[in-house]
Amino acid sequence: MTSDRSPAGGPGRSRLLRELLDVITNLWQLLVFLIPVAGIGAALVLRHLDQISIALTWVIAVASSLSGLAVLAREKDTIANWLRGWVDGAGAQLSRLARSLLAFGLTAALVAGLGWAATGTVAAVFGGSCAPPIDLRVLTAPENLTALRRAAAEYTAKARCRPVRITVAASGSILNVASGFQNGWYSVPGAGEDGRGALQPDILIPASSGEAGRLLAAPHPGVRLTDEGSIGSSPLVVGISSSASDDLRNALAGRDRPRLGELLDAARRNGVQRTFRASPDVSEIGALADVDLYTSGALGDPRATEHALGSADLPLSDSAALLCALRRRPVTPERLAVIAPEQVLEDYGHGRALGTTCPAPGGGGPPLAVYQVSDARVFDYPFIRVTWDGQSSARRTHEIDDFRRWLGHSRLRGEAFRDTAGRAGTADSTDGRLYLGPRPRVAVRPYRRAEIDDALTRFAQVRPPLHIVLALDVSGSMSGGRSQGGSRFTYAVQVARAAAQTAVHDTDTVELDAFSRIQGQPGVRLAVPPGPRGSIGTALDGLTPQGSDIPLYDAIGDAAARVAAYPQAVVVVFTDGGSEAADPRARAAPLKRALKTRPVVVLTGTDTCAGSAAIKALGTSVRCVDAGDRQPSDVVTSVFDLTTRPGGG
Repeated sequence: MTSDRSPAGGPGRSRLLRELLDVITNLWQLLVFLIPVAGIGAALVLRHLDQISIALTWVIAVASSLSGLAVLAREKDTIANWLRGWVDGAGAQLSRLARSLLAFGLTAALVAGLGWAATGTVAAVFGGSCAPPIDLRVLTAPENLTALRRAAAEYTAKARCRPVRITVAASGSILNVASGFQNGWYSVPGAGEDGRGALQPDILIPASSGEAGRLLAAPHPGVRLTDEGSIGSSPLVVGISSSASDDLRNALAGRDRPRLGELLDAARRNGVQRTFRASPDVSEIGALADVDLYTSGALGDPRATEHALGSADLPLSDSAALLCALRRRPVTPERLAVIAPEQVLEDYGHGRALGTTCPAPGGGGPPLAVYQVSDARVFDYPFIRVTWDGQSSARRTHEIDDFRRWLGHSRLRGEAFRDTAGRAGTADSTDGRLYLGPRPRVAVRPYRRAEIDDALTRFAQVRPPLHIVLALDVSGSMSGGRSQGGSRFTYAVQVARAAAQTAVHDTDTVELDAFSRIQGQPGVRLAVPPGPRGSIGTALDGLTPQGSDIPLYDAIGDAAARVAAYPQAVVVVFTDGGSEAADPRARAAPLKRALKTRPVVVLTGTDTCAGSAAIKALGTSVRCVDAGDRQPSDVVTSVFDLTTRPGGG
């Protein structure tokens, strides 16, 4: 038996080193192959560092493999001889081939390792050179905020250099969204993003493809809408106090999916005292629920239905806000029902976040059992691409496409949604996810455009006319900045514009009043709905902050006096609270007696509702809303969640 090893390290080791040297001397092939790649990489590395690093590593690995294949090609005679002499000299030939393969493997590993280290070094040195991310703006129902914000955060975390920053904000009612597109969502014409009166979206995700059809059929100046199909679904269901479950099961004779009318009738007969649904004035979910309620006649005709729904002790701006307020109430034996999308009621039942109103998970509130109904429609959440004139680009198009694909792969099933075919997700609910589990599939029956039109028309016929007075603080202190950027005055103008768009019916009216110690302008009577760049926008654009504060009590009292004759009047006062020092406490009592309506005070500065002595002195005579860092549309839904409910306040 012989060995290649010699005492001096010998012929075996020399042969291996010689073959390794042969491989290295052929690296000119690798260098020639990488020259054009290096040129392209140098030009693009600062803009797309992560992507180039990955691509360069692959190129190095492939090139190393090609170099190794060249070595193998040079050994083709050896391989051929080895095959021919398999029987006689298999051992010796295999040893030589193994040395060649080892040399190839070491070379490929060395080159690939050096390449990976080099790209990692470049990434570390130039890591701060990531191109600024492009902003994508998503508008959707408040009920979807938690799910879509979580999905957006996962999407943008895919790479170190984030190519996109996604903002997800809440939309208002169906008519408010349509009005927003008609008016360009701008606060100041031509002012660009700094002048937005509400969120100008790149992506709109409404609750229904029927709603998408209404929007696409209407003319919109300067914008193009494209429906790219559903990204998930959730049926309309009814959550009923668990304390009524046993009685309901007996009344329904074991039927798992009764009709909506049968369920609500059985609930009433078994002690359910109140039924809640978000207001159609400020919630698209509420308007769509009216389609089912009016069609089924579950609560009578439209007038009886609207009279029976809701209560002033819970917010009606959206289903999430309604359930959030319910969660904060002590558990009582009261029997109630909530009409809402399935995924929102599941979030409530599992103690998950509920939109912007309950950002942190938590329990509490009466337990609700979720009942499916056989004749209710399904929210099918279409993805609508919004292309604004002058804002389209290949990069923006690519990011919207990519985000659409991300959401389209049943991503929302981990947020208690169903897929586009009505199937529930069955994976384990971990890392904050919530899958519905093995539940029967629900046939996806979307709301149709004609049904939505009919429900909105019938709701407008029974809804009392709305009269809005917007009182805007234009004192010098409103020029102060906000921690979120921009001035208090600019933000107040944005919210006021969005609030004015809430008055969408022909019988609604809006007035604007500006107040400061110098600029005591008389109110300007404005007709609604506002046209593009119409009177409401012109009046707001003509205001500038100047003068000093006037007592907040005077501002509230003057605005309220203007609408004393309107039983459904809404008075909204926008201020930073800077006038509080001029308010003697003794004036609170007479103002409270004089008020014929309940004004809403929106604080846009550093003062808060809980910290304002003037607001505390007025007590329940006014309602206070902290603007904080909320989007204008979020503030508007908070302002109008109670005041626009027919017959309520």
